[in-house]
Amino acid sequence: MSYRQWYAQLDVFDTIRRYTALLSRWTTDAPNRERLFVADFYLVNPPLLHKTQMTSAARKAFNSLGVPKPENTFVQLPSPTLLYNKMAGIQSEALHNLIGRGLCEVDAADKGIYRLSGEGIKFSVGLAQSLVLPREEGVLRFLTNEFSTVGIGKGGLRAATGLRRIGV
Repeated sequence: MSYRQWYAQLDVFDTIRRYTALLSRWTTDAPNRERLFVADFYLVNPPLLHKTQMTSAARKAFNSLGVPKPENTFVQLPSPTLLYNKMAGIQSEALHNLIGRGLCEVDAADKGIYRLSGEGIKFSVGLAQSLVLPREEGVLRFLTNEFSTVGIGKGGLRAATGLRRIGV
């Protein structure tokens, strides 16, 4: 019997679950595509948040979560930029599925922002406990509160995270 390693970063269905979790808890204005993709990237790879620039208040909130640094984790992750670009196709496909299944507001998506539709809210409520994994809870709260404002203004999100999609 042969086994295959599963990576949450490269799974469309898990990405849809993470998007639903992020959008159901988002506290500021609805995120644009780039911010949603970056938040999802850090939800599935929380140790890489150590490599971002953030305000001292956001850094304090993040450090209180006790997320290990990348060099102290069992799984050795590639560079954030490489992994972010590797996830590009999966993230786009997951977002298209979310919109296509009516879980996101189409009018908002046409304007470049993403929020759950009425069906999306029902879907997130229906998933209840399986929507957010226990180990994701603190990071999800951080991403949808403190981190949701990182990179707004001078320099932007790309400067704060160093993440940039090839061809975008």
